[in-house]
Amino acid sequence: MAAKQKLKRLSSRFLGPYRHVMYAAYVMLLGSIVVASFRQSVFFGVTQSAVYAYFFYRIMRLTRKLQQVAFDDEFLYVFRTDQDLIIPLENIESVEISSLGGVYKVNLYHAEQLGNEFYFKTSLLYPLNFRSKDELVNQLRRSIERAKRKKRDLPVNALKS
Repeated sequence: MAAKQKLKRLSSRFLGPYRHVMYAAYVMLLGSIVVASFRQSVFFGVTQSAVYAYFFYRIMRLTRKLQQVAFDDEFLYVFRTDQDLIIPLENIESVEISSLGGVYKVNLYHAEQLGNEFYFKTSLLYPLNFRSKDELVNQLRRSIERAKRKKRDLPVNALKS
């Protein structure tokens, strides 16, 4: 039996508190702007409220898609509050950066419970520590390529379809 490999954590472990702090900071900052705009005129205040509510909705949609992720040489582990998922590295089509803030997008060949794609954020301080985090993502990419090249040995009595 092979020795158990240590998981390499890709995403920030402070993702949950990060979401709540970002929501609170956004509401406080833009709430004060809306209050000041209501003092100018009601129409301007309503317009500002609608625009900021739309942006808040977009931020919530983006951060809801962020997952906590770790990997080893064979699998990608997605840690969720309701259940954890294990995705074989052969099922991952690509890992690409989707924003300058360090949000990566994982595209899958076959849809899992998360869908065809999901996102993770490598670090809350991403622009400051991008070299180490990008190297960790590059290790994941190399592991994916090795897993795609390696042929899985199926048991003799396995059903093949």
